[in-house]
Amino acid sequence: MSRCQKMFKWNSGTTYELTIYKLIMWPLGIWPLNRGEISTEIRLILAALTQAASCICLNFEMWNNCRGLEDLLDIFVLSVFSLLACIKGLIVRYHRDEVYCHVESAIEDWFDVAEKKNYRDIMTRHAKIGRIVCISLMAPASGGTLSWIVFALPLPIFAPENITEPLRNFPMQTACTFEAIVQSNFYYVVFVVQIYQLVATCLGNCGNDVFFFGLAMHVCGQLEILADKFRSVRQQGVENQQQNFQMLVRRHGHLIDLSVKLEKTFSLAILAQLIMSGVLICIMGLQVIMALLTGDMFAGIKASVVLSSLMSQLFLYCYGGDYLTSQNEALAFAIYQSPWYKDSAREMKKIGFVINRSNKAIYVTAGKFFCMTLSTFMDILKLSVSYMSVLRVAMDV
Repeated sequence: MSRCQKMFKWNSGTTYELTIYKLIMWPLGIWPLNRGEISTEIRLILAALTQAASCICLNFEMWNNCRGLEDLLDIFVLSVFSLLACIKGLIVRYHRDEVYCHVESAIEDWFDVAEKKNYRDIMTRHAKIGRIVCISLMAPASGGTLSWIVFALPLPIFAPENITEPLRNFPMQTACTFEAIVQSNFYYVVFVVQIYQLVATCLGNCGNDVFFFGLAMHVCGQLEILADKFRSVRQQGVENQQQNFQMLVRRHGHLIDLSVKLEKTFSLAILAQLIMSGVLICIMGLQVIMALLTGDMFAGIKASVVLSSLMSQLFLYCYGGDYLTSQNEALAFAIYQSPWYKDSAREMKKIGFVINRSNKAIYVTAGKFFCMTLSTFMDILKLSVSYMSVLRVAMDV
């Protein structure tokens, strides 16, 4: 089967791994296999414009400030999420060639292991981890998006006790900004547009995170397969051994190149996520402490959910980056485990070069400033808890 046919005719493994990410990225116009299509560019422009409009409308709403502090904080959180979704989407679009290389490599890898059950099991295990993480992050985010839409519906059950007619609200809580059109038919147009804006925010914010994690898991699976091949390469004949060793070295270079492209694509997106998460963690931590002080359990639970979501997103990047680093380091040990001592001095030198290359750490960074590892996540977690402890003592909760 030719490469072009593979791109559009997936096997069961490719479908299992990539379909869920295609469903998330396609509406935003950043699914790499559709690059260059007019419809893809239209979806991208529409998503970017709606996210920019969301930020502008929400900032106007905060400026008008016709509601209480709790609603103001909700609008601020939503505006940050909209900004993040726009930034992440544009960054992935800018690096679409690098992302295309990842997806293309993943499709070819599934065809290459079609007849090799042990390697297919390794790829399936990593794909399953990516799917579980994707569903675990997207399900709560989708539920939160749906709740914003449902509670804004002009239904009698959401009206206050003394009011018989349903109140007309907006999914993005912009009643102050669009107060003049509440009683007109244009209200329904804005309502539908804001539903699309919320959905695009959800997909653009969390969708890009899980897409990164899925690509990282695939590369980690390929590194594990490569390590197994290096262990068994000495079991073959001398002629096949040298030829296969050269192929494995080229494969190692290809995986390193994919890792570099992954870091290059998502580095600035991770930095934006880290900065915005830091700001929101401070604000949500303050809201949790205030909720404990006033006894407002609903506000406290809502702020805790936002905090959990932010921590989940950061953990996703840290775990993916840490696992990628550890798998690359394990490759050097796997090469050392092979019976290299039976080779000639010339072959030993080649093995030494490969081990040295594997010992050069691969990191996923946040804008080249911070390495995203589990130790980094623990530092973030400790700082967050320390911050909330200081607030708790300062406010005497």
